[in-house]
Amino acid sequence: MLSLLLALTAPDPACSAAFEQLRAAGSVEAAYVAQVGWAKADLGDGQGRWFLIDTGANRSALDRGAATALGLPDEGATTVEGTAGVVQAASTTIPRFTLGALSMPLSPTVSDLSGLAGPNGEPVAGILGSDAFGRSVLVFDFERGRLAIASESEASRTAAACGRGVAMSNDNGIPRVEGEVDGRPVALRYDSGAGLFDSPHLWVNLSEPQFSAVLDGRGAGVPVQVLGGSGTGGQLRLPVHLATDFRLGDLHWDQPRLIIQPPQGYFARPEAVGFIGNAAFRPFGVVVVDYPAGRLTVPPAGERDNAGLRSVTR
Repeated sequence: MLSLLLALTAPDPACSAAFEQLRAAGSVEAAYVAQVGWAKADLGDGQGRWFLIDTGANRSALDRGAATALGLPDEGATTVEGTAGVVQAASTTIPRFTLGALSMPLSPTVSDLSGLAGPNGEPVAGILGSDAFGRSVLVFDFERGRLAIASESEASRTAAACGRGVAMSNDNGIPRVEGEVDGRPVALRYDSGAGLFDSPHLWVNLSEPQFSAVLDGRGAGVPVQVLGGSGTGGQLRLPVHLATDFRLGDLHWDQPRLIIQPPQGYFARPEAVGFIGNAAFRPFGVVVVDYPAGRLTVPPAGERDNAGLRSVTR
């Protein structure tokens, strides 16, 4: 009943204006494939190249072919830890990286990303991580097929006050939120680079220790399905279990699907936490990732809410 009453409440003009301003400020055309956002950036030669927008990466990555074409220097080797393993990569510096209103030097890793296909199968130049956005307000505008990069402002503060969402902390450069699965607390990273097929359900990725904590001594039972996946470092086999509910700040979902990550790559760490991706927020039309304020926000309750997703009061 609560979600129905909230959906019928007249929208606040000041709140609507704040979200509209954030969606427009520094807006660039984007494409969304499997819930993942892509945008074209200029690496200093005036040519637009596709980049995957990945808040789950604390350091950006550049394709080796693009680095060679631009004559960028090799600045030594580094290690990249992904969801499926650990790989070696080179490093470089792009003197002037530009995406909309964002313009700065960028120091990405360099590796072969030729196996990563962009929108319509086009070549991919790289992955843009949280190192590029840590001082900005990043807006995924799913509804309009746009991406906006703004500065902290009165609009972002108004949106945080009137919208729904959750506090966001910094986990080694990656946004982290605190939620609940079946009443048990779970820490999750926000990984906008995690692709997912269209589904009416919420999908939450958990580490094996997190899943054990949610079970709290109960048997896991038989998975409702098993997914195949891939990440930096290799392939994955992912069992899926059904939970009763998931809460994230002011938001509440019924019957979330829990994807259990095997102890590979990053998830081999005892302190590893799970993640949620863009698929959780796409039904709202827009999500604001406010790095300076430490806040993840969606618009107030409205006609987009449905039986599987409802607002809650604490």
